[in-house]
Amino acid sequence: MKATLAALCCLVTLAQGASIIKNWHVGWVHNVNPDGLHPRRGIALNGHFPPQPLSVNSNDYVAINFTNSFGDGSPSTLHGHGIYYNNTNYYDGAAGIVQCPVPDGHSFHYELLNSPKSPSSAEKQIGTYWIHGHYKGQYIDGLRLPFIIHNADGETYQYDDDYTVALADWYHHVHADVLKNKYYKPNGTYPTADAGLMYFVHTRANQTAKNLEGFNENATLPFEPGKTYRIRVVNMSAASLFNFWIEGHDMKIIEVDGEDVHPFPVDQLQVSIGQRYSVLVKSHNTTKHNWKIHANLVPEMFDMYKPTDPIKLNLTSTLSYGNPHAKMGAGRGTVDSYELFDDTQLEPVKKIPMVKPDMSVNRIATMPSYSDNIHRGTFDNKTFVAPLTPTLLTMMSESTSYIMNPATYGPNTNAVVAPHLQMIELVMINFSDDMHPMHMHGSKFQVVNRATDLRSKDPKANPPIKEGQKNPMRRDTVVLPPGGAVTIRFRADNPGAWFLHCHMNFHLDVGMAMVVVQAPNMAAKRFDIPSYVKEQCKMQHMPVSGNAGGIPHSSINFGNLTKAPLPEP
Repeated sequence: MKATLAALCCLVTLAQGASIIKNWHVGWVHNVNPDGLHPRRGIALNGHFPPQPLSVNSNDYVAINFTNSFGDGSPSTLHGHGIYYNNTNYYDGAAGIVQCPVPDGHSFHYELLNSPKSPSSAEKQIGTYWIHGHYKGQYIDGLRLPFIIHNADGETYQYDDDYTVALADWYHHVHADVLKNKYYKPNGTYPTADAGLMYFVHTRANQTAKNLEGFNENATLPFEPGKTYRIRVVNMSAASLFNFWIEGHDMKIIEVDGEDVHPFPVDQLQVSIGQRYSVLVKSHNTTKHNWKIHANLVPEMFDMYKPTDPIKLNLTSTLSYGNPHAKMGAGRGTVDSYELFDDTQLEPVKKIPMVKPDMSVNRIATMPSYSDNIHRGTFDNKTFVAPLTPTLLTMMSESTSYIMNPATYGPNTNAVVAPHLQMIELVMINFSDDMHPMHMHGSKFQVVNRATDLRSKDPKANPPIKEGQKNPMRRDTVVLPPGGAVTIRFRADNPGAWFLHCHMNFHLDVGMAMVVVQAPNMAAKRFDIPSYVKEQCKMQHMPVSGNAGGIPHSSINFGNLTKAPLPEP
């Protein structure tokens, strides 16, 4: 039975902000060719590829009526990357964690911002986010767009105009085929992308955001002399890390993952998958020159990259001052090295001091070979297997003794149960050779320590944790370096089942994920889950209660839950 959406979305009234309700139909379109090299089908919203961006104010009510119009039986979901979903965890969109995917031909009502079900005291979100599919890598085929939230109370920094740089990678075959033919095979590795993509979006406050024409060398960012611009950079890739800079122009970081920070000058931005930055850029006072904009893909992110591969690692577009006779200015056109950017140098404008944890958890990330000869992502030697019963519905249906027990959520969800309002420390250790951009849904965390080499005796590479930091960096996506570690801390003040996973999507595909179950007893008291959440599970013969396998009152028996493959001996 289809969800009745009109009745759900028309009861909302906000005293100050606008009520923004989008009707989005997701489906395939044919002959998309963003890199100009290979037409193929891609995923569009309302027939638009790439999808139209979304720009709102922080006091707006924002909802999406999402209709699955694939027409080929494909399910789908939609996730607001970095959005808190306070008291509305069921709108988060992580398939298998908070909902069953939306069946083909059916609809789901998502509330992204200022839901009437969220407490009025909840922190208002501002800054740079993105919206993407969260089912079987659909965002890689095009279901991704920037989502900008302007501060209705006035921005921390002043600027004249606002643009977003969308970065992504692109494969010449749909993601399902890439997995089947390249990765899900004995000794397979994830393939190098066929192209990188850069395009521009005009995201000025109180105006409809729009994609500018063209990709890469066919894209132009317009500047006017004597102005200050906010340039937001969003990495919406499957597997690519970018270094971004503008020749002849200085940049100052002012925002990271929706968190305003004190200005920090940089020559270039290193933006990993899922991360966002804003920089202030002052334009020149003359139209004498135009300038190149660079977005370089970092080759170390690709397991099988060879210099002979056809991918162009160095993307360029044009910053134009509107003078058709202007020559191209000469600035720094190359990168000497791709060293990991230390984002712990950045200081949030809103001061939140570090406090000692109530609970500390260590998780070791590896990429071992399994009995099927596939290298799988693991935490503590457990590769993630999605539950049959969405984790949130387990939280809502089982008794306290079970929902506080991590085992209830399945033998391979790597669940961490975080008691209400406790300060949680999570130490992620990387014993693999790969870099992992780790994203946690539903929260920003403090990045309180990072080691780039755990074997080193150099305190710069392997520092001890420093307690009592006055205002550590906060974000929702952090890079876990190969052979290194990252320590994060967060307050368990947002009840729900929150996915924490590597956003290198091929690593997520093979199990590098866990679930943070925050305050499950409070979720059971507070949440009013829409009826269509369970209805859509039942349509697909998925359980809506019990443990991860749909079995009530057990943390041992998981019924027909898929068993994980075995590691190689």
